Amino acid sequence: MDQKNQIGRRSFLKASGASLAGFVSTPAWSELLANQAQAVRDRPTHSVVLRSPNLEVILDGDDGVPYEYRLLPSGLSIRGEDYGGKISVTVCRRHPRGFVTTPISAVSVTATPPRADFRFNATYEGQLAVAFVIRYAIEGPTVFVSMESIEEKSGYELIEVGMPRLAIVRESDRGAWLAHGEYGGSLVSLNQATAGQLRRNTFWGKVLATLPIVMIGTDCVISVLEVTSYMDGAELAVAGVPGSRRASFGTVKAHRVNGSLCYDMNTGKGTPRNCGNARTPNIRIEQKSVCRLDFITHPSGAPVDWLDGARLVRSRMPAVPTHYYEDKLVYAVHCDQPLWKEPRTTFAQAESLIRDISALTSGWPQIAHLWGWQYRGKDTGYPAVAEVDERVGGYKGLMHLMEEAQKSNCNATLSDNYDDAYRSSPAWNPAIIARRPDGQLWESRNWTGENSYIIGMAKYMKSAGISRTDYTCNRYRLRDTIHVDVLTYFSIRNDWDPERPASGVKNLVDGRYKVLEEFRKHGVDVSSEALRYAFIGKVSYYWYAQGPSPCPFGGQPIPLLPMIYRQSAAWGQSGREATFEDTMLKMLFYNGCPRGWLTSDADRKDITDWAYLMMIPWFKVHRRAIESFRRDGERTVIGLEGNSLIDLDWGTKSYSVTVDGHEIAHDGSTSCPLDDSRVAFYSLRGKDLSFPLPEGWNEKQMAAFVLDAHKPEPIEVAVKGGGISVTVPPRQPVMVFRDAVAVKERLFRPA
Repeated sequence: MDQKNQIGRRSFLKASGASLAGFVSTPAWSELLANQAQAVRDRPTHSVVLRSPNLEVILDGDDGVPYEYRLLPSGLSIRGEDYGGKISVTVCRRHPRGFVTTPISAVSVTATPPRADFRFNATYEGQLAVAFVIRYAIEGPTVFVSMESIEEKSGYELIEVGMPRLAIVRESDRGAWLAHGEYGGSLVSLNQATAGQLRRNTFWGKVLATLPIVMIGTDCVISVLEVTSYMDGAELAVAGVPGSRRASFGTVKAHRVNGSLCYDMNTGKGTPRNCGNARTPNIRIEQKSVCRLDFITHPSGAPVDWLDGARLVRSRMPAVPTHYYEDKLVYAVHCDQPLWKEPRTTFAQAESLIRDISALTSGWPQIAHLWGWQYRGKDTGYPAVAEVDERVGGYKGLMHLMEEAQKSNCNATLSDNYDDAYRSSPAWNPAIIARRPDGQLWESRNWTGENSYIIGMAKYMKSAGISRTDYTCNRYRLRDTIHVDVLTYFSIRNDWDPERPASGVKNLVDGRYKVLEEFRKHGVDVSSEALRYAFIGKVSYYWYAQGPSPCPFGGQPIPLLPMIYRQSAAWGQSGREATFEDTMLKMLFYNGCPRGWLTSDADRKDITDWAYLMMIPWFKVHRRAIESFRRDGERTVIGLEGNSLIDLDWGTKSYSVTVDGHEIAHDGSTSCPLDDSRVAFYSLRGKDLSFPLPEGWNEKQMAAFVLDAHKPEPIEVAVKGGGISVTVPPRQPVMVFRDAVAVKERLFRPA
């Protein structure tokens, strides 16, 4: 091996005060990537081979890293660690406090197929500090890589282990590509890729909190990395110059939270990070570090692509816990906040709003989350929830609203928050507040007039939090659902309390999951804020997923996130769009239904735009599995199960949606059956619209109405060429009913 092209060990040594997760974002790391771009690992002289009927893995017996993965029986392969680099380890010496990051080799290996255990000893200035095992276990076409048997010698702590290159493809490999999905999904051919790495998240570093899936592949073989441990990092990088680029993926295996680093405490843009000191604990994470590598090829030698990888991951995702939200108009009603001179929506006004929506949609089911219902409005009073804002109607007004809403087929429920607390609250208690790295109470941002403090969820849900869920459900007679804001956004949030330190995993399992469990005891499901991997299979409805973001490798968007999570959750759209067309295209591409954020003065035509142009098509397609994807210049076509597709032209900003072979939405118009008794028509600009006459319908029994918040008006409808035809006024919904006899009950007394 060419020694001059190997990673210089001293480049990694004594990165004082920083773990690998912090180190890899520095210019020094970029320089190292550039310097080693041409380095190549020789075939190991000491090999360890694991084999299953589907896969053979050759491991370097000295460095304890993969060398090659061979798919059987085809013999196709993907390279392992290809640069001659080693596993790195970050260790802390407690007294005097110091940190060191060092590349190390295995001291021994025990191979008992189908697994191999590599033991590593890490030293600090010549003193044995920690020992651990990296285990490779093979099952079919999958390799599990875990960290086992961790031993921390007295006075030392293991922070993390870096394995940044578990698999690699080269530009010379035919059809080489890479993909990732944290911001919805991106794909790039390696011969067109820009050198770089996935960007670090300001809160979690290398942790991919939304979708910890990265892929590399060629036109005949794929490897998919899924980082299943919630605080482990994922690496995806491109290095080298055009003609000799390589794409690699790997992981950072975390054992403790590095107490010496500086962290973004969500105190606002431009505010300084909070840094640890000599007393800051390195919090133990308390979750086994595991990732999995899946390998895919077709026995026939047929081409494979990212869709094959996504199908595999999708097949093992948990099913959505409840379908309760999937056929309902879900929106927020913003009631009050202390910075306003007067409320935006009283409970009486909310009743009127809910009735209008029901009339405009012929009784479509609704969920209305009330924001700012407590104390002096939004973001006041927490963690107490005993007082209802008198400016918007008080407790009696709230109970009346909840009861009246049911008559309009609406569940009017609460929006709560278990993360923020305020000193002015009657339930203020510093003992439940999380601590920053410097040991002080975690003071956060001023949302509506007063700085909030962050609750330590693990300690809060041992007592006070449980009492709060019981009180909330009983006092406010909650039915079926509540929204708990922030709960899922910070799936990982540490608490540096020196007396009761809790990692993000502990706060997740003992705190955030506990909130879900306690509400579930009352038959109440919890929706929350942001789509997160740690909550898949536990939360069914999220207000948004992470929006699209430029790919650091120059890739183009693919619907990777919606393909994987479509059967596991429903979510809203993220970000604000400049135009209706932008909103529609991104909604359909990323499967995120735009959420409504309403006040009493909301324009009812804006509401019908949202309900008919966005929500109704989304209801019809959001659970249909993606079967194909095609890009032709600015046009993308997503093929869905059931003879359905989404056709988008990003250049002309046009769209069409086809379901069961019939077009239901096209460029500002909707013609769509809601059920077996109604077909809805709507157009932004007014238009003659049609839809095939549903089977079993008799044109002589039909009736059509222009829906209005006050009184529906009949409109002429005809059947021409086997289709229902109607002239739709601009921004006014037209509903065609199968049975004129039952129409009056449907219109004037919603189900």
